[in-house]
Amino acid sequence: MPQDLTFTIPSHLDEYNIPLSSFKAARPQWTNFIVGGLVFSRFSRDSQNKSNEEGEPRVLLLQRALTDSLPGYWEGPGGGCEETDETILTAAAREVVEESGLHVSRIVDLVGVEEWTKEKNGKMVFAAKFSFLVEVHEAQGVFGEIAGTDREKTVEVEGDAVQRWEDRVRLEPSEHSTFEWATEEQVRLGLEGKGKYKILEDEGRNLMKAFRLVA
Repeated sequence: MPQDLTFTIPSHLDEYNIPLSSFKAARPQWTNFIVGGLVFSRFSRDSQNKSNEEGEPRVLLLQRALTDSLPGYWEGPGGGCEETDETILTAAAREVVEESGLHVSRIVDLVGVEEWTKEKNGKMVFAAKFSFLVEVHEAQGVFGEIAGTDREKTVEVEGDAVQRWEDRVRLEPSEHSTFEWATEEQVRLGLEGKGKYKILEDEGRNLMKAFRLVA
């Protein structure tokens, strides 16, 4: 496994830690396998002493680029499995680092599985998305060779300002235009069409499930 995809898993996820080809073969009802990795943090933007402040859980949301499908919608990191992925878990870790620049240290739990069917290029596609709750090396102050920097969890910049690991998200511009860390209430309002975040219903349900797991 590449070093930037090195992570641990609990024993209850062993059924997902098998070769991807075997995982797919055991689930012939699906033609497309998609993964997501939901990253959480606890911090408060209102604190002057940001290096010590902890607040309610916030989930990393990425806004889809205006040139991509579903422009302007918000989602967690994720995407399709690739033939080079060893397992569906490494696929999730790969998508997190590709779309956010954050490196998964632990896959905590399965949040949910979404299924849908659609027609593409004259063929029916039967898709399943496996969303996982993950932790990242950056949250532990681990950078070095894994994240390409020797900075600590927080560093001082321009006097009193403090840069957090949460602010070091790196996006792929062709896929996402910006990122934010959203609270449970903000996600709920987005699902109701009242907030700033436009979120698909299935994605929103998984986000709300994930908040319950980290509560």
